[in-house]
Amino acid sequence: MLNPIWLDTFITLAETGHFTRTAEQRFMTQPGVSQHIKKLEEACECQLVVRLGKGIQLTEQGRRVFEYAKSQQHQEQNFIASLKFDEPYEGKCVVACSGAIAQRIYPALLAQQLKHPKLEIHVEVAPRRTILSGIINGTFELGIITNTPNVDEVSSTYLGEESLGLILPREFVKHCRLFADSQKNTHIVDTLNTLGLINHPDAVHYLQRYIKDSGEDDLATINPTTLKQSGYINQLSQILIPVSQGLGFTVLPSSTLDFVDVADRLTVYKPKNKVTEPLYCIQTPHSMLPARYNVVKDTIREVLK
Repeated sequence: MLNPIWLDTFITLAETGHFTRTAEQRFMTQPGVSQHIKKLEEACECQLVVRLGKGIQLTEQGRRVFEYAKSQQHQEQNFIASLKFDEPYEGKCVVACSGAIAQRIYPALLAQQLKHPKLEIHVEVAPRRTILSGIINGTFELGIITNTPNVDEVSSTYLGEESLGLILPREFVKHCRLFADSQKNTHIVDTLNTLGLINHPDAVHYLQRYIKDSGEDDLATINPTTLKQSGYINQLSQILIPVSQGLGFTVLPSSTLDFVDVADRLTVYKPKNKVTEPLYCIQTPHSMLPARYNVVKDTIREVLK
């Protein structure tokens, strides 16, 4: 590979046609310029310039080296310019989040894509652990997760709170109220134990947080890890179907009810304290995402606020 410093000196010499002016422009001594040209000729194994008094004339090989050096210079300049070129409304944006969050943000992100057709929106639905590992290994550039990540490889920005709902079948709860009216002491814990949990990838985590923050002493007697399970499904759009049919209960972000057809057959338990989970936008620390991600971030914040 030809030394780029020698090539730069040679370009200046070919353009000025003079060793002294080349030395002035390159902030070098004239012997230093001569040394660069000599080393370049040795590397090319041919004579590149003919000295004519105080001036020079390029040989045929010299003209070819000059053309090569200029093309390399232009290529480098274009490459550096491309690194600085960052259109805010053009390119691929990948966002990883839970299914519940995807339901809320995807329509707004699509609206941005309609507004800016050169944007390419990709939403990857994944559990929290997959999102974290994806950010760390570079699979994802931007993620949305619950709770602050306790890993140095990830930086986070607070977005807002996600309300959690303890969701039960409406008809079953009406039935339980009848028992309560007849003084059989049916309460929420009996209801949950009777129904059993419709499990999903985040169900135990959500239930643990719900029990911890709801302020309900009765719920504190439930152990989510040993609670009866009445089924499992990992598709968000399907989780509330068995609940609506009276086959169990579950815990999900309350916003999920806005996107299902069976909401009229469900009810949300009203705890003493409202239960929420903090949401964080995550990326690799000290990294600067392309400008187009500012549009995505602003859109997500507006939806989740």
